Amino acid sequence: MSAWPEHALAAAGHPDPYPYYRTLAEDGWRRDEQLGLWLAASRRAVDAVLGSPVCRVRPVREPVPAGIAGSPLGEAFGRWLRMSEGDAHARLRTAVGEGLAALPCDEAELTARRLARAFLMTGAVDGRRLDALVDFLPVATLASLLGWPEAALAEAAEAIARVCRALAADADAAARERGAEACRTLLADLAVLSTDGWLRRWREAFSEWDGASLNANLLGILFQSRDAGAGLLSAGIAWCCQGEWDHADPAEWRARLRQDPVLHHTRRFVAANATLAGQTLRAGDQVLVLLAAAARDPAGPAETMDFGRGRHACPGEALALATARGALHALEQNRPDWRALGGGIRFSGPPNVRMRRFGAGERA
Repeated sequence: MSAWPEHALAAAGHPDPYPYYRTLAEDGWRRDEQLGLWLAASRRAVDAVLGSPVCRVRPVREPVPAGIAGSPLGEAFGRWLRMSEGDAHARLRTAVGEGLAALPCDEAELTARRLARAFLMTGAVDGRRLDALVDFLPVATLASLLGWPEAALAEAAEAIARVCRALAADADAAARERGAEACRTLLADLAVLSTDGWLRRWREAFSEWDGASLNANLLGILFQSRDAGAGLLSAGIAWCCQGEWDHADPAEWRARLRQDPVLHHTRRFVAANATLAGQTLRAGDQVLVLLAAAARDPAGPAETMDFGRGRHACPGEALALATARGALHALEQNRPDWRALGGGIRFSGPPNVRMRRFGAGERA
């Protein structure tokens, strides 16, 4: 592989993209004509984009991706707060953040630990098993907390994976249809879950929502937990393969995520002409916001950017870290051969996530 990523969308899967990011951060802004978008890489440029009301999470003329418009998945996507703008949605986003912050993360960590322990008992702890755990656990933990029956957690995790594949930029018609069917199944399951526990608290907190909007947004939270949670857990496992570290300490996670981020970029669409951090942007421009470059920018405040900033920042940081901590605790109890598990790590996942894969050599 080249010593330099082919372009910014390929950087998360590169063995060492950080010299490339450092160069981009020094520039602050760069136009990539091949990709047809602007790259915001310095912390100043990234903060300006994430804080600007003219930089939207969706194009003004395409609030729902054309490939899923009119399908059950498109209808759910159109209700997701993380894909919406406006004062009403801002108030509800704040409520979502407060709702997640109020949830007991000790319960999430114990649930993740229990599920991981049961999962690992069903096979040898090799690279393929780790990959399967990474794909399963983030969604399964949240689904279990919402009240999904234990026997149905694997199906729920696979259904969310189909939704993720349907929303990928390169999804074909077959993947979108499978995602739409998975969406129908998940929404039906959410509608009949017991109202005890976490789900009852969600319904009480968002009583102003109709049931369809609440269930669509719970589906959206499960969707968010999948790739980002898998990337976070795979990073934690990879760091264990390198040596002991204090994964019980959230500050240690943040320090490591600043140096080796999991979420590398997000995208924004410019709704009106603007000048941000010295760069003139035009309505209709796209900006690739390089969170990984901004996190390591020497001119920045030395903070992780994995959970974003501004009005669309992810409110699930504590929950994601609790899930990863629980999994790593369960793994340590199995006393795996960390060195062997770390010997064949590859990077393979969505373009914006630095996803470790441990079983590539075992599949050869």
